[in-house]
Amino acid sequence: MSERIWTLAEVKQALPEIIQITRAAFDESNAIMMRLDEQILPENEQEALESKLTGILNDWTERITEKGAVVKHLWLVDFDNGQGYYCWQLGEETVMYEHDYDAGFAGRRPISEDD
Repeated sequence: MSERIWTLAEVKQALPEIIQITRAAFDESNAIMMRLDEQILPENEQEALESKLTGILNDWTERITEKGAVVKHLWLVDFDNGQGYYCWQLGEETVMYEHDYDAGFAGRRPISEDD
C-alpha cells in the first residue's frame, strides 16, 4: 500500500500529467531501443545508449512516484484508493480499471459506477 490515498476525481485530474510524463519517456526510450535493435554499434556506444535508457526509465519511475502514484510495471501506474488500486497503462486515455491489492493486472476490472 502506498502512503497517498486517491479519489477517482484526483486520479482523473492528475492523469494528463502522468500521461505526458509517460509518453515522453516512452518515446525517448523507444527511439533508443530501435537504434539498439537496428544497428550494430561499437561496444562503448551501445553501453552509453543502454545507460541512457536505464536513466530514462529510472527518471520516469521517480517522477511518477513523486506524484504519489505507484509504478507496477513498465508504463503501468496504479493509484491507491484505500481498498485497492485504480490502474492505468500507457495507451489508455483515462483511468478505466481498478483491482484489489492482491489481484494485480490480471485482476483488473472496469471501475464501478459507485466510485
